[in-house]
Amino acid sequence: MRLKNGDLYTNVFTNKLYKLNEDEKSNWYLSLRDEEGYHETDKTSGRDMMRMVESSYKKSY
Repeated sequence: MRLKNGDLYTNVFTNKLYKLNEDEKSNWYLSLRDEEGYHETDKTSGRDMMRMVESSYKKSY
């Protein structure tokens, strides 16, 4: 599995759509946009993000 900045993932538990982002320091996080604005998950390494995405998210197209 490869992470790609801008890919969309749906949380399998909440069915909410998140966007995968990479910052300038190569940290990864997921962001959710709703009526209240943007919400970001904690920033993590690529390896940890892959584990999180594989266990709780499905890729959306």
